[in-house]
Amino acid sequence: MKVLENISFGIIIVTFVTALVLSFMWKSVPVAAIPTAWLLLPVSGAILYLLIGVHALVLRAFPPSPLFTTLQRGSSIHLPRKSQGFVTGKAAESTAWGLILVGLIVGAFFAVFAWSAWTVNWAILTPMITVLGVLMGVVIAVGIVGSMIFSIYQKVFKSR
Repeated sequence: MKVLENISFGIIIVTFVTALVLSFMWKSVPVAAIPTAWLLLPVSGAILYLLIGVHALVLRAFPPSPLFTTLQRGSSIHLPRKSQGFVTGKAAESTAWGLILVGLIVGAFFAVFAWSAWTVNWAILTPMITVLGVLMGVVIAVGIVGSMIFSIYQKVFKSR
């Protein structure tokens, strides 16, 4: 499983480099290729999340490999909560199923988004852009307000 996870991580890197190269070569590539390449980046990440989730289910331990903690540390999204560390049993299974569910939802959403960008299907693109815009707006707003509340909470209870 670790080999598959590392291959999947390599696919993420290749997808990123391909999208970057296509962006720089914008005059000589089809117009739809650039957004499609960038929209395939979260799809390749979702594949890795699915593999990590399956690996955790098989082992009944989470995280199943150091790759997940490395990716989590490099993430720009830091949730204000205590890290769960290494867990086994039911807690590991529920975390793995949650990771698989998130991977499937994100992967399917961005795969459909990439396909509709490649085929320039405005009937699908318009609602997808709306959903993504609303989700980003809500997540960013909730993140900012949540961070402010958490910061105030820490200051109030640390001063006591």
